[in-house]
Amino acid sequence: MSISRKTRAYVACTIAWVLASSCDEGSADEGEFPLDDGPAYVVATRVWDDTSITSYFHVLPSLEAGTPVDPARALEVPGSAKLYAIDGTAWLAIGGGDTPTITRYELDEQRALVARESIGLHAYGVSSLWDGLYVVSPTKVYYPDRDNQQLIVINPTAMTIDGAVALPQTARPGYLSLYGYTPVMRGDELLFSVGWFDWDSTDSILGETGLVVLDTVTDTVVRVDVDTRCGGITQPVVTDTNEAWFVSSALAAAAHRLERLPTAPCALRIAADADAFDPGVVVDLGTLTGGLLAGEPVPGGGSNIFLRVLDENLAQIDPEGATWQITGQAAWAWWRWNVQTQEMVALPELRPSTSDVLWFEVDGRVFGADTPEDYSQTTLIELTAAGGPRPTLVAPGFLHAVARAR
Repeated sequence: MSISRKTRAYVACTIAWVLASSCDEGSADEGEFPLDDGPAYVVATRVWDDTSITSYFHVLPSLEAGTPVDPARALEVPGSAKLYAIDGTAWLAIGGGDTPTITRYELDEQRALVARESIGLHAYGVSSLWDGLYVVSPTKVYYPDRDNQQLIVINPTAMTIDGAVALPQTARPGYLSLYGYTPVMRGDELLFSVGWFDWDSTDSILGETGLVVLDTVTDTVVRVDVDTRCGGITQPVVTDTNEAWFVSSALAAAAHRLERLPTAPCALRIAADADAFDPGVVVDLGTLTGGLLAGEPVPGGGSNIFLRVLDENLAQIDPEGATWQITGQAAWAWWRWNVQTQEMVALPELRPSTSDVLWFEVDGRVFGADTPEDYSQTTLIELTAAGGPRPTLVAPGFLHAVARAR
């Protein structure tokens, strides 16, 4: 199995949200998909072998267990295509798997994906796309260009590129500036983390976290903070009280285990009325797990955050191996952390799996993705279901994005 470093980075670090103008349109056979005003979901999957990656975009009437997912009926796109969407709207797009082109799609009367306008990011130095957009409104999103340390400003309604915000303050020689997979909004300010990862030479992570504060009205940087208490952060979770918890990734836990990241798995907090890390709050996750490695936050509803915790009895640790060789093992148990009570409990009803957890919030529900080590299929788990987590849809390949299109 062969996965690009960019795909591996996204898979290993956790969360989020599809595509070349040359792709063929998908279709739905009448009678197998209810052609009514009911919901329609787009589920994005990838299948790879030693030579190629193919992406599939399935239009489905439900995310429930038993829903057929047939690649022969999906929109097929070469490469690691991306699904972009704006929650609460019908806007969705596909980012090219082999070209930095974003194409808006709509559903036709037969629930087939039909390509509309396209924009290309070539002029801004982008050669390949990352997953995820920073959504401000239906008329403004930012494409976080981690390779070139910039945000590209896009109007998704008009499908125009309206400029770029340079972020030279986030550059570190020899390291990728890994902008957080989702941002936090504080009024007109957009906040996102920066982690510094080196997968090309030392397979290491800097022991610090950046925080970019951006004015979305003027597209100007308010400031860039750097916190040296915690490293390897790629994802925040916002609780019901509007606190934002920035938690280190499972990849950071693996790097710490291999002595390639000085800071232990940890979490930083931004209070509900603040736009900076709280100087008096840093949580050592090991103190809550009895010394076990933890990371990779997923929203758990209310004041809860799901984390992945490494069971070393199920893992093989090679001191000279790569960090992703640890995160890619089915040795990561599910735990629930209540950030108000600071209690952490294991969830034995969920089997250990790889830590390559992508999570999706759809219709007010939070789903996680359970994949075996060969990524041959993915089971969606509704993590916030009443009565506890429950398995739902099963799809062939690696499921990396879900969006409601109608």
